[in-house]
Amino acid sequence: MEHLIQLAQQLGQQIAQHQRTTLLAQAQKQVNEDTQAVELIREYQQQAQKIHQLEQERKPIEVEDKSKLQNIEQQISANEKLKELTKRQVDFVEMMQKVKKSIDAQLPSL
Repeated sequence: MEHLIQLAQQLGQQIAQHQRTTLLAQAQKQVNEDTQAVELIREYQQQAQKIHQLEQERKPIEVEDKSKLQNIEQQISANEKLKELTKRQVDFVEMMQKVKKSIDAQLPSL
């Protein structure tokens, strides 16, 4: 089993060094340094949580709450750094799905 752990560590190192991983890290760093982007994410999370809570409590969701969430979503989609981060996240997830699919293809059906 130790050999498998070593192989997994090597794979992890290769993934960490891959261009998609480094580009994702750079995009995340740029977003973290952009106070407007960070604030938009915080506002979005708060508003989404508020709407989710209202849904859980089966309370009506006011038009104002929906509009506020849509407004924040529009601001997020217009933010270049957040757009870049989203693109890099999609690229990274695609890579990881392909890696997992390749591993799964080598395993017998259980």
